[in-house]
Amino acid sequence: MQYISSDRRGYKTKTNIIYSVKDNAFIHCDFLVVNSQKLVYRIYIKNYNYDDIFWKVMQMPTNSKKSNSLRASGAFKAPSILLKKGEVDLTDKYDEQAEYLLGLVDECSHNFMEKYDIDEYIIDYEDGMDEEVLKCLAYINMNNIEEAKKIAQESINNGNRGNYENGGKAFFDWILML
Repeated sequence: MQYISSDRRGYKTKTNIIYSVKDNAFIHCDFLVVNSQKLVYRIYIKNYNYDDIFWKVMQMPTNSKKSNSLRASGAFKAPSILLKKGEVDLTDKYDEQAEYLLGLVDECSHNFMEKYDIDEYIIDYEDGMDEEVLKCLAYINMNNIEEAKKIAQESINNGNRGNYENGGKAFFDWILML
């Protein structure tokens, strides 16, 4: 199903993921077919630069040279903003359902990008699982490293070192070394 119409709209696919770059945004959608009856999906967005910043911070800069699919499905990737999640009943009209999902991704990402700047949205509104990591990335993307360091220090003081580790140091430890 994921290969039917993805290229025409500028999307690429990897197993159970569609993704695209639009302006400075990286948009991706994870989907899963459950019991051949339902299609479960989650639509995300982040600044394209976030992964480059994340990999530089985590001492993995060569990841930036790899395929964009790593930004959507890699074990070490910058977190994203969840735009929408849901499920639809599957039918035997796969073409229509693929078009529906791509249309939904287009609509959600377009509406978000019209209304918000990604960095500002994260700083003002984001409250997801990786909120502090995203805020650090947003501040670094806005060239405000000092604010990113403050968030990192506060997180460490609260017992949160960041969910990502490399070389014996966690994300916020690396931020403080910038």
